[in-house]
Order: sequence, then C-alpha cells, then structure tokens
Amino acid sequence: MTTLKDVAKQTGLGLGTVSRALSGHPNVRPETRRKVEAAARLLGYQSNGLARALRQNRSYSIGLIIPDLKNEFYTTAASVVQSMLATAGYRLIVCCSDNSPDVDVELLSSLIENRVDGIAHVPCTPEGSDAVRLMNPQVPIVEYARRSHARGVDSVLGDDERGGMEVIRHLADLGHRRIANIAGPPGLSTTIDRVRGFQEGCARFRLPKRGCPVLYGPSYDAQWGETATDEILDKHPDVTAIFASSSRGAMGALKALHRRGLSVPKDMSVVGFLNPAWLDVSDPPLTTYELPLAEMGDMTARLLLDRIRRPKPVRSAEPNVVRFDGRLIVRRSTAQPPTRSVS
Repeated sequence: MTTLKDVAKQTGLGLGTVSRALSGHPNVRPETRRKVEAAARLLGYQSNGLARALRQNRSYSIGLIIPDLKNEFYTTAASVVQSMLATAGYRLIVCCSDNSPDVDVELLSSLIENRVDGIAHVPCTPEGSDAVRLMNPQVPIVEYARRSHARGVDSVLGDDERGGMEVIRHLADLGHRRIANIAGPPGLSTTIDRVRGFQEGCARFRLPKRGCPVLYGPSYDAQWGETATDEILDKHPDVTAIFASSSRGAMGALKALHRRGLSVPKDMSVVGFLNPAWLDVSDPPLTTYELPLAEMGDMTARLLLDRIRRPKPVRSAEPNVVRFDGRLIVRRSTAQPPTRSVS
C-alpha cells in the first residue's frame, strides 16, 4: 500500500508538507498542492480519513440541515458554505428536515453521533438544537436564516423585520390602504419578524388594522400562497395589495390572480420576499425584498470555522448574532391601487 512517505519521496517534499497538501490545509501554495495531488494519483495513494480523524480528534466534516432542497433561500447558502469549507479542508454533509421537528432532531442526533466538527442549522422549532445539546455540548452550531431559543448558538440572519416595514412603506407611498400579508408558519422566527415589520409599518402609516389581514399558513410554498390569495379575494375584497413573505408564496398568489382573471398590478399589486431569478422575468416582473444570501452563507461558514479552530465552553461563549441588511427592488408588479374594490 502506498504511504505518505512514498508520496513525499516522489515529490521531494517534506512529509508534513505532503500531509497538509492532501488534507486541504489552507496554508499550502496552489502549485505545491497540485504537485502533491498529481504524485498521489500516480502512485495510487488513498488517505485513511478515519485514522486521521482519530489522531486529530476531528472528522473534517460539517453538517448542514436545511428544511427544503428546492428553495433558493437554502440552496444558495449550501453552495457558498460548501465552497468555503472545501477550501479549508472540510466536506459538507447536507441533510433535509422537510420542516419536520422529529426529523430535525433525528438529523441533529445523527450528525453528532457521526462526530461532525460543526453544524450549520436552519431550525424548524423554537427549541432549535437544544434537544441534542446534552449529547455533545461542545459541537459548534450556527443557525442560518432562522433563530431559535438554543443557548450558546451563533446566528446569521436577514433583516426580516425591516423588510416587512419597507414593503409597507413602498405600498403606502403608492396609496394603498388595505394590504394583506401571506405569512408562513407562526412559530418560525422569519414569520414572526416579517409579520412584526408588516404590522409596525401598517401602524406607522395609519392603515386600518382590520383592513390589513395576516394569513398564517403551514409552509412557505406556492400552494399556500394560492390558497391564501383565494381567501383574500373572497373574504377581504377591499384589499388592493398582497405582500407574500416568500418567493414561492408570491408565485402562488400570481397563479390565483391569473386564474381568476385579475391583472397585476392593475387590479392587485403583489410584492414578494427574496429574489430568485424568475421574479425578474415573470409577467409582470415582481417587486421584492432581497436578502444577500451568498454573504449570509459565507458568514455562516466563517463563524463555524472560527468556533472549530478556537473552541470555547458553551457557558462562556457569548453567541454571535450577525444580521444582514436587505434592499427593496421595485419592479412592475406594484402600482397605485385601483379606483374600486376587487371582487
């Protein structure tokens, strides 16, 4: 069996240099890494990852638990985190909870049992990772996009509350007085913050509370957006604008409006949240509040690597809460309200 010593002899480099190059250590020059990797392939060298993990008490793997594999909110982060961790010599294990609390706990437990060095987690319950903290309280966990009540856990968030406020400011400036909010599950921090921003905006611009309903749903998907829009049209005919606090919810809202023969924005203005590419090419292009998902993913990876390299006891580790500003992108799905109620 080919050993590290064989690779070192082939390249003329020191054993330590060869080891660092093959383990993905960041302090190795690219040309040196390429030379070592070429020699390893030529000699058929295969590293013993388990032995290395036992020696260094590290697995060089990090878990990422997201609730939806099809949502750009999470896949963008996964791509950025994967790239950054690979540069640092770590591999990413991506898991999907499907927003199920039971599955979420099972995945957290499995990752800890498999001795991952850290976990990036999108919690789907207020308790977050507290349920598995007793298994190994020293495993660093960073929450992405959502926050929970878990102790000693870093969080990387968007300014969801200000986003809700900015949407109302824009619609109120256009003259809308009755605006509906299609929200997500009521227990999630993203829902709580976006609804709070929506309601604070309505209060600031003195919009009638009863004329600005909030519809909570089981998820952030298009089906709920379509169902909620039908309910708005049937039960709140005076509403002239819809704020769907997710991109998929906005997709469902557009589908319902088109099915019922209503024009956007002539009959109803629509605003989404986040900014997948299809919003810019929809008919009409959709006004939305965009969060810097790539930057948020980058910060998540940085915080995890920092906690792994400089571990601290959970009780004395003051959690970092990093919140990123977003921006309102105004397109052609919003305009002045119609002169008469939509029915």
